[in-house]
Amino acid sequence: MPQITLYTSKTSPYGHYVEIALREAKAEYTRFEVDLLNKPSWFTEHVNPTGQIPALTYGGPPTAPDAPSPAAHKLTESLVLLEFLADVFPASGLLPAPTTPLAPVRRAQARLFITLLSTRLAPAFSAALLHRGAPGAILAALDALQPSMPSGAPGAGPFLLGAAFCAADAVAAAYLVRVDGCLKRDIGSFPAGAGTATHEILRTSTQYARYRAYLSALAARESVRATFHEL
Repeated sequence: MPQITLYTSKTSPYGHYVEIALREAKAEYTRFEVDLLNKPSWFTEHVNPTGQIPALTYGGPPTAPDAPSPAAHKLTESLVLLEFLADVFPASGLLPAPTTPLAPVRRAQARLFITLLSTRLAPAFSAALLHRGAPGAILAALDALQPSMPSGAPGAGPFLLGAAFCAADAVAAAYLVRVDGCLKRDIGSFPAGAGTATHEILRTSTQYARYRAYLSALAARESVRATFHEL
């Protein structure tokens, strides 16, 4: 298998879900932590000119992460990387194999859920964390997402597409464990106490039972626990 190096940061949900996908694929890879406040010049010169993470090198001879080979392919954009890993590791189940029943429908469902996470939950979480957004917007985002979360019906399975963990679950895990942790610890740009009050609603209200069950299944997944040390 060609070498894989992941350039990421432990604070980034984008890098986190790519690393979850790598773990799910049982890929051998090298992880390099990028200091987002002091990005090395070689990173923008030789890995990603935009300076954004995550980024990934694929192929070429093995080298130190801070000296990537010119022969290695440099790949960027977290959702593109998810699709790439699903293609490189088809047995991982990150996306249903084309030969599985209803594969086009199931793949579309996974991509739609990723879109909902990216357009509804991610902006609400970012606003609450950094831009004085009200944590109540996170509740509104979860209200929009919950109908697409696993139903909890007998035999339905704990993940988006059933018993098997897929790329959409990786994205959900990276966001939901952060949302839960930040609200629980009252971490954000909102008034003191607003986060814990919102967390209490999520923890106790029957309205969010589906969210709690899904979060519990995601947080228990080995690939999530191994890559998010705050759990």
